[in-house]
Amino acid sequence: VELAKNKKYSQALELCKRLKKKNPKNEIIINTLSIVYRRLGRYREALFWAKEAIVLNSEFWPAHNNIARIYHDMGDLEKCLKIYRKIKDKEPGYLEARVNFAVSLKSTGDYAASLVEYNALAKLKNSNTIQFHLALTQLCLGMYEKGFLGYEVRWKVFPLNKSVWPIKDRELWEGQRDKNVLLWKEQGIGDDILFMGLVPEASEITNSTTVFTDPRLISLCERGMPGVIFKPYRGKIEDEEFDYHLPMGSLPRLFRNSEKDFERVTTGYLKADPKRVEDLSQELGIGNKKVIGISWKSIKSLHTLKKSLCLMELGKIFQGLDVVLLNLQYGDVNEEIRDFTKATGIEVLQCKSVDNREDLDGLAALIENCDLVVSTSNVTIHLAGALGKETWVLLPYVANFWWLLDRTDSVWYPTLKLYRQKKFQDWSNVLLDLKKDLNRKF
Repeated sequence: VELAKNKKYSQALELCKRLKKKNPKNEIIINTLSIVYRRLGRYREALFWAKEAIVLNSEFWPAHNNIARIYHDMGDLEKCLKIYRKIKDKEPGYLEARVNFAVSLKSTGDYAASLVEYNALAKLKNSNTIQFHLALTQLCLGMYEKGFLGYEVRWKVFPLNKSVWPIKDRELWEGQRDKNVLLWKEQGIGDDILFMGLVPEASEITNSTTVFTDPRLISLCERGMPGVIFKPYRGKIEDEEFDYHLPMGSLPRLFRNSEKDFERVTTGYLKADPKRVEDLSQELGIGNKKVIGISWKSIKSLHTLKKSLCLMELGKIFQGLDVVLLNLQYGDVNEEIRDFTKATGIEVLQCKSVDNREDLDGLAALIENCDLVVSTSNVTIHLAGALGKETWVLLPYVANFWWLLDRTDSVWYPTLKLYRQKKFQDWSNVLLDLKKDLNRKF
């Protein structure tokens, strides 16, 4: 289990097989083998072994829970919910399955029922996991004050429960005015960019604001927020003078307690280098061409598969348009782009002088060269939103809390337009709507 949690799946699988050979009738080992297969996305084998565990012990509820999770990941939510309702009826105290049941209710779009389940669970047990998921559900529903208060429990659940704070035994900032405040990054680059949008408001009420952030963001931040001091965050913060400190994800608790608070959003709080924008335009030979920047997958996300699609799927919506596509996708996608161009005849510009993952200043300059950005929900979207670029976002059926529900606009990034899946893991309606809007615009 620990090997699988650390994504050492081949080692976990090998160990499970050895254990099973020595203990062929142990339902715990057999179900663990199924869990490893599930995490590998090998659902047929995962289902087989989970059912074998139930043959050995029909009331081994972790195996039932595992089967429900397999069906969830396969997109068969009807079977998934049926199993969870059975577990809830037979073993109502099995809290892990109840939490997964609430998550699955969200996957069907039934956030209200999910909220009811989380509230019931919170009364049954004082669990950090339950409180955290309750807070995320509240935030999705726009219950900002309760949600961001509950969001503080993130430090007690995976993965942040393994974090080591860079500052200890110093007082946290609670919004006191005219103080020297130090803020520090805590999560991934996308989250960092999102929460960075609150720094201008924080700096308005402080004497000085120092932000420790990803080194790749510093130049963009300095141009966009000249009154704030930005320093590279490398896991430790020493020899700094300040009155209070705060992790970046706690800023919304101070500044976003209602939807009205989002009226203060700063558009374009990150700024690209104008000279680099011009240099890249010349390098790519853009001239007067209409340019659409594209990105189609999320890498190393907790929801990678749900948030991603292949370039061939996305690229077809651009057929027949008088535009040039510009690759904004990070990672090694050269082969995918070659195959796409060969199959469709559509050229995708690639900038050799910019590493889209490591050179965020360069990526920002590429984004500024676009008339429009079209992308799934990933770092590119956060960067484009923070730059104030018109951007169309492909969202999965169940999206992160900052995208809220049933909205085509973003409260965090005013220049974004949201296109949502209408069915779990089905991009067809999104691509159809995008195609219609692209035809109207170009």
